[in-house]
Amino acid sequence: MDQYSSSDEGAFGTARAPEPLNSPPAPLRFPEDNGGESLAEMAERDLEATLQLLVERARYVTGASGAAIALRDGKELVCRASSGPSAPQVGAELKLNSGLTSECVRTRQVLRCNDTESDARVNRENCRALGIRSLMVVPLIRDADVIGIFELMANRVAAFEERDVPILARLSEMTLTSLEHADAAQRALTEIANAKISELSPTETELAEQQGKSEKPLVLDAGRGRSSAVAELPIHGCQGCGFPVSEGRTLCLDCEETEHSEGHFARTNAGAPAFLSQTVAGGEGWLDSHLYTIGTILIIVLTVVLLMLKFR
Repeated sequence: MDQYSSSDEGAFGTARAPEPLNSPPAPLRFPEDNGGESLAEMAERDLEATLQLLVERARYVTGASGAAIALRDGKELVCRASSGPSAPQVGAELKLNSGLTSECVRTRQVLRCNDTESDARVNRENCRALGIRSLMVVPLIRDADVIGIFELMANRVAAFEERDVPILARLSEMTLTSLEHADAAQRALTEIANAKISELSPTETELAEQQGKSEKPLVLDAGRGRSSAVAELPIHGCQGCGFPVSEGRTLCLDCEETEHSEGHFARTNAGAPAFLSQTVAGGEGWLDSHLYTIGTILIIVLTVVLLMLKFR
């Protein structure tokens, strides 16, 4: 970068250094077993990893000695991803009142500096301290607002050409997409948190408690009422077998069924003709018991009739 705030110590500032690329990746963990890490922290960590990957890719493709992404934080730009010895440290602040970065934000144009020693738009002292001889800056624009920059640095003169402009523009689009996804995740987390808060709101909690208190005594009272009612009911015995029956009944269900069956057959036998009395008493008709014989006779008769008609 070509200009830093006065809070930085030297060219690199006091911000923390980025993690080395060869460090092992953190294990993937779910929110339930991540030691209390919230989903918002995980989303922020994923965004930082994505931005870091983009600056590494930009440096590799263009051959730059440094690449950085800075995002707006109030009135300043703060470096969020950095790669290479020419790039500032993550967390370093950039002034917006002067320098090539300031002009990029103001004009919203892709700017190049082929030689920092002869370009009045850059801070020569800072560029010398970082070993920067050429620069290229692309603004990050979203919803008509410049929210940051994507900057490349090189330690040689005229390191960037026209063919590098669409490459950096494409990487800038990917940066904006990553930021939009992070914002969408943050909105989703906010909605989930609000939904949980509404589910556990004091009003609903009080209503649930009042409903629970009003229902439990009713269940207990109903149970006590049923127990006392059962205890007060008089117990009667079946006249046929002595089985306990409720008040108003003289026979149990088994005795009533037996009496009904015997009375039914007696009435049937009494009203049936003499030639059907045995069939009715047996419970099976004559036709039902001789269906096979009748069918055989009918088949034989039909066969004989067909033969007679054929040889007539």
